[in-house]
Amino acid sequence: MSSGVTSSPGDLVLAWVTRSGGVGSDNDLLPLLHPQANPRNDTLLATTDINGGGNIGGKTGGMAGIGGKGIGVSTEGDLLLGTSQGVLMGTEGALGSSGEGLDGYTEQEHWNRLGMLLVVSSLSALGTLGNIFAIAAVMTEEHLKKKGNVLVVNVMLAGLVVTAGVLPAWVVALLAGWPSPSPEHCPSWLLTALAAHTALLTLPALAWENSARVAGRSVGVGVLATFVGVSWAAAGAVTVTQWVTGLAPPHCASTPAPAAAHTAFTSAVGVTLVGVPLVAALLIHAHTLLSGRGGARRHLPPTVKPPQALARDLALTATNLVVAAVAGSCWAAGVAGDWWANSTLRPGAAWLPVTAATTASFLYAAHKPFREAYIQLFHYCCCKTSVSLSRRGRSGEAAAAAAAAMAAAARPASDVRVHIIPGYNMYTTASSREHRPPSHTHTPKHHVVRKQEGPNTIIPNTMLRKMCMNSSDGDDDIHY
Repeated sequence: MSSGVTSSPGDLVLAWVTRSGGVGSDNDLLPLLHPQANPRNDTLLATTDINGGGNIGGKTGGMAGIGGKGIGVSTEGDLLLGTSQGVLMGTEGALGSSGEGLDGYTEQEHWNRLGMLLVVSSLSALGTLGNIFAIAAVMTEEHLKKKGNVLVVNVMLAGLVVTAGVLPAWVVALLAGWPSPSPEHCPSWLLTALAAHTALLTLPALAWENSARVAGRSVGVGVLATFVGVSWAAAGAVTVTQWVTGLAPPHCASTPAPAAAHTAFTSAVGVTLVGVPLVAALLIHAHTLLSGRGGARRHLPPTVKPPQALARDLALTATNLVVAAVAGSCWAAGVAGDWWANSTLRPGAAWLPVTAATTASFLYAAHKPFREAYIQLFHYCCCKTSVSLSRRGRSGEAAAAAAAAMAAAARPASDVRVHIIPGYNMYTTASSREHRPPSHTHTPKHHVVRKQEGPNTIIPNTMLRKMCMNSSDGDDDIHY
């Protein structure tokens, strides 16, 4: 660059860009202002910006921006252009901003993990407790002790697999800092897929059993056991087939299956084992509710009115319809998300089975017998240590017995008392005892008073002992 010539910023740029050190022409700058193709591998080489920094592409990859008026250019690691001041300032600024940004990002990531840990732990605890309460309600509530409700228990067991098996695994992954998805999440996916297919296959069987119950038909225990066994067996077969053949999600499949095989499998299984069962369950429940009685009612005991039993069955059917619509849709959407969602939507789709597993038991609280059973179980499990201070009044022999029991409990173990029964003349005349108040309000049939020839009355010894014991009016100490 010759002295005495006022150089513009553009001239300074050209002086640094040209290898000879002289000011070049516009034709020399023009190739640098546009993307260039590397003649060796036809890849993007470099782009420059006069007023800002440089955007770099090529073999080295990455991006560089230098502060001030300088240009940062990197072709293949052998050229970095810009003023010395611009390079130094840009480097310091980049390092400072990167350090602050890294610290802020790390702190934000820790807070996000903590919030996710609290959410997952809460869902696991509430979902597990709800599923256990629903199973216990079927076992304890009088109106729910029906063999057909074993299918409700089966749905709750599928949800329990997720809340008690999958969510704790998520907690471990969050504490360990494993990225999601990763190969460590494969067992969680296996359990989720197993639970989802089991619940979806149980819903139509539950709907058919409710329809038969409303119509007065009884479903045998063997049929119900077959439904339960087939649902778990079919779900396990579908899940293992996906995992073995590479049709599982990318983080679980070592070698992904071809696109044609994936499409054929998901279409066949999605229609036959996901879509058809869910739609069938919804249609059967709706038909049962609309038809009302659905046929001749079964013979009921005389203490139970048929309209009340019918109302309870229809109410349970309506609750099962809501559960099938909400939880069943979440199960099906979760399975579809595993199959067809991209990497961006797959983490969100993983929450759908969790939602189904945690909300199904709480949806059953809309049914009165379930709600009452939940309340009783809650009081038994959480409030059984509470003590009620209210006492109802006692009278007569009950009060005397209670007072004697309390007095006996208050005495020390070493306290020994001798009770002396006062003398009693059993040969006294009946007329001399007429002024005494009766000691018994009721005389058992086997205590028959016998009369002897003469003015005296003989009283049996058993009755005599009771009269002596009651003469104290609840006091343990008898004086004479």
